[in-house]
Amino acid sequence: MRVKIHPSKIHGKLRIPSSKSMAHRALICASLAEGTSTLSGIDASKDIEATIACTESLGAKIIASQDQIQVTGTNLKSQGKEILCPCNESGSTMRFLIPVASLTNDPVTFTGQGRLLERPMEIYARLFHNQGLAFVQDSKGIRIQGALKPGDITIEGNISSQFISGLLFALPLLSKESTITVLKPYESRSYVELTLEMLRNFGIHIEKIHQTKYHIPENQTYQAQTLPVEGDYSQAAFFSVLATLQGKLTLTNLKQDSHQGDKSILDLLKKAGAKLMIQKDSIQIEHHELHAQTIDLADCPDLGPILCVLASFCPGTTHFIHAGRLRIKESDRVQAMETELKKWGVAIQTTEDTITIHGKREYDCQNVVIDGHNDHRIVMAMTIFGLCAQTACIIEGAQAITKSYPTFFEDIEKIHGKVEIL
Repeated sequence: MRVKIHPSKIHGKLRIPSSKSMAHRALICASLAEGTSTLSGIDASKDIEATIACTESLGAKIIASQDQIQVTGTNLKSQGKEILCPCNESGSTMRFLIPVASLTNDPVTFTGQGRLLERPMEIYARLFHNQGLAFVQDSKGIRIQGALKPGDITIEGNISSQFISGLLFALPLLSKESTITVLKPYESRSYVELTLEMLRNFGIHIEKIHQTKYHIPENQTYQAQTLPVEGDYSQAAFFSVLATLQGKLTLTNLKQDSHQGDKSILDLLKKAGAKLMIQKDSIQIEHHELHAQTIDLADCPDLGPILCVLASFCPGTTHFIHAGRLRIKESDRVQAMETELKKWGVAIQTTEDTITIHGKREYDCQNVVIDGHNDHRIVMAMTIFGLCAQTACIIEGAQAITKSYPTFFEDIEKIHGKVEIL
């Protein structure tokens, strides 16, 4: 899909979709619970569809309506068949469910699209091999067989927190206690906090011995729940930056005491100079005089692309540190943003782990054609850039938004942004 983005003065009010991070976690916990859970507020996307498909493959019964999803939990040990889990491009789905699926003790194949099967999986491969379990990965998928064993597990903290979360979903179901020790540097810790929060909601107890060690009691049981899923600060970040750069927006469906790591976007926008007014379930963001800063992406890597857009329009030099994790996402997001921002004339330099941007107030280039890099966050970030630029641009591969936010362009139009589907 090709779209043309026109410079637009935005204003108005917008409901932010549900948190994809929390929706994944809620669906998995509900699929492991005794009885039927009712989850409300979950917005559709390809990633969420992948988690639904995989949990159904593992035996959960799921009925989705417009307003809610009913999930009847599965007994993993009663499957007795070969299982196929189609993950599409969802890293969360695959990494969360590999330890869970192992508990069936059946042969399970995980498939993926795009770059998913190129993303790091060595942590699980090493763990499974050390426990004498089957773990085979090739270009067609990942095949596992054999149930994860309890015990003391040590895991790297600087690759992806999704591995830690995956183990936290599965280990409480085992017959003996376990511990997880996370090696420093422990990045994206806030995402593990989201997992712990959702586990508590479903009756699972994990003891945090200290900041890098967890004790998991044995023989626990997930309990069915009725649960609303909170709004997504990751998606809110795109509109928050848009308002910061050139307008005024009110964003609703945002939980003020959320543990989402990407809620840090609010502090970063304040430091950049934006005016924020926070109310019970909404945030008003308004443009003001902007300036550069140093941004640490260690705990909020998904904010990287849209923060690069913010930096491009902030006069002065913005330094990003701990940006290396952006390179192993749906695209190499460091390289992708450098390539696309340079088309607009942005002064940007990168290293393996840093990004430096020398920002200015306006960009006026003709005939700019942006490549979406098959990456939803690149497409959305560059859409925001196009709305704030002085001239129109075209984005190719814009269908990548369906991975996480299928109604993104519709929501842009609701706040008076002009988007043409070509």
